[in-house]
Amino acid sequence: MLRIYHTYLRLPMLIRLSIILMLILYLSAILAHFLEKKTFPTIFEGFYWAVMTAGTVGYGDYAPHTFEVRVLAIILVFSGGSFLAFSTVHFASAVVKKENRFFEGKNMYKNKNHFIVVGWNERARKTIYAMMESKETYEILLIDDSLTSNPLYQEGVHFIQGKASEDQIWMKANIDQAQVVLITADANLKENEADMNTILSILTARGLNEKVLIHAEILTSEQTANAKRAGADHIIQTSNLAANEMVNCLYNKLMQK
Repeated sequence: MLRIYHTYLRLPMLIRLSIILMLILYLSAILAHFLEKKTFPTIFEGFYWAVMTAGTVGYGDYAPHTFEVRVLAIILVFSGGSFLAFSTVHFASAVVKKENRFFEGKNMYKNKNHFIVVGWNERARKTIYAMMESKETYEILLIDDSLTSNPLYQEGVHFIQGKASEDQIWMKANIDQAQVVLITADANLKENEADMNTILSILTARGLNEKVLIHAEILTSEQTANAKRAGADHIIQTSNLAANEMVNCLYNKLMQK
């Protein structure tokens, strides 16, 4: 008996209240049947009346005439009304909690063949918008530890808050089923530190999925070889790209003179 009681205590609150309500309804049906056999000739009819009364429906096809059953009806109305109110609040709270978890980046991603973008910065933002504007349909997931909420909530981008160097964050991102990973450099760190952080993220992602395609942004040329050894398939050297663009711009200006 004690074991059953402990099992009952471990059940969710809504299920425990449902069990209590069913017991109240069943006992009320038995009492109504024995107290007013003329009105409720069977326990089933008593149960039907109890459910209709507790649900505040009250069709009127069964109406108690004795004082005892009328008091029982009052108790049923208060019990049923309280249960319905609690249920409504409970379900509304569950929906809001789920939305908040999604907004705060705490929900696990369950789809597959998705694109994972690590880091939130101007480059990542433009990349994600470019992907959304393309003809292909991409499922995009963003990982970042500096954000406290999803910056692309309205756009439908799934967000996971956390460090890309941790296994559990990649597992939340469903790295096993991912198609492509893009790791951007952390703009809040120095170039060398940002590259080391990127390499650590590459190692973690590659350790959990050997086949996923990993693109990594590396700021210093010295760390390019290390990023490739860590498992990156393609290195994006933004410093070199920026330098080439500046040289081309200067060269074009000189040619125009």
